[in-house]
This record gives sequence, C-alpha cells and structure tokens, in this order.
Amino acid sequence: MAAPNAAEFARWKQQCLSATDLSRKGSIDDPIVELVNFINGQEFLFTTSSCSGRISVFAEKHKEKKKGCDWLLMSHTQAEAQSVMTALCDHTGSAVFKFEPFVLHAQCRTIQDARLMHQAAVQAGFRNSGISLGNKGKVMMAIRSTHTLEAPLSDHGRMLVDEDYISYLVAAANGKLEENESRVQRFFSNLKELLSNQAESVQSHDVQHSKNEHQEAHRKHQHKRGPDTCATHDQEHSDDGVDLHDLFEGS
Repeated sequence: MAAPNAAEFARWKQQCLSATDLSRKGSIDDPIVELVNFINGQEFLFTTSSCSGRISVFAEKHKEKKKGCDWLLMSHTQAEAQSVMTALCDHTGSAVFKFEPFVLHAQCRTIQDARLMHQAAVQAGFRNSGISLGNKGKVMMAIRSTHTLEAPLSDHGRMLVDEDYISYLVAAANGKLEENESRVQRFFSNLKELLSNQAESVQSHDVQHSKNEHQEAHRKHQHKRGPDTCATHDQEHSDDGVDLHDLFEGS
C-alpha cells in the first residue's frame, strides 16, 4: 500500500492534533511534554496518545456493573505508602495497586519513519514496541514495554495485605518509575540522534547528486567542443622560439 502524500499526511496530522484530548487527565503528562512536542514538530510524525508512566490504585467494577474502574489514587511521579493507605480508607470494593510504564502511539508517514522510531525505542529498552499498518496507508508505531507491576490490595472491602507489604509495593513501583524515566530519556536521545543522522545523510546525498550532475554536464560540454587545439607548435621550433634551421645554417 502506497504511503500518503505530504498533503494528505499533513491533513491527518492537523485533524488529530487539533482534536479535543479525551484522556482522563485532558493534557500531556508533564514528564514527556518536551518529547511529545519534539515528535509533533517533525513533518512526518505525530503522536495520537501517550502516558509518561504512572502508579495507581483503582477499584475494580463488579460483573453486574458497567465495565471500567474508579481511580482511588493516580500519580505520574514517585508515590508514598501513606497515600495508598489513605486512598483505601473507607473503601468497600476490590482495590488493585498498579504500576504502568511509558507508552506512546505515533502515526508515521512511511514505514521507514516507523522503523527509525522502533529502533530508537528498542535500543532504549522498550522491547515490546511494534509497527502496525492500517487503512488508507496509515502506519502506526506503538512504544511500550512489559515493565509493569500489579497486585490486589482488597476484596469487597477486606484487606488482603498489611501496611508493610504496601510499603514494599510502593518502593518497588518507585524503582520501576525511576527506570522508566531513564528509558524515556534514552529513547528521546536516540530519536534525536537518528533523525540528525538521517538529515545529514539526505543532505550528503543531495550534495553528491548535485556534484555528479555538474560533472556530467561538464563532460558533455567538453565532448561537444572536441579535443583542445590551443598552443599547438610546429615541431621545427624549440621551446625557446629559436628556429632550428638557423642552428645549422652555413654548416
């Protein structure tokens, strides 16, 4: 399937980035604002969704209720055990503690652009990343990993763990969040380096192409002129202009 032309891709990008943010937070997470803006600043890339990574406590819905969950705690930065205990106070449902790593979805103009993002992501540690092809030539890149943590805390209001275990979970999640932040920064650095190398390669190719065209034009021009006939001298004259016949005159 052919890649969309520049105008079509630009239209898709404008529609996506101008649409209302339907996420629960309603805006880009602070830790990845610079990264998202950088990606959206590229002519051939734009993000469709993202999360910097988060620690949460949520109440699961029971089967008789609608699908989904109620958030009791949500943090995109380091959490505290006391905050988790406070979130569980007076809760009568089934609560789960969870850490989720960075995830980002981006639409790319070509499969080559997606491969470049994939390379940057895998090298940074996001080894569960992948590329998918959609309708109308849409190329999607998903950056993700299996760097997760999930544990039940209560069941119908009955606590399943004690405070020490909650402290352990929070410490483990904070450690994963710190590693997650390092991976995001590595991905950002990798992406900038690969894009810079790509731009230099294109520029070098253009310069070489222009040089080759100039040389070819010069060769054709020389071919039309024929051999150079300037400064052709009679073999009877030496380099200093003395007539050879004069040297032997009278001998």
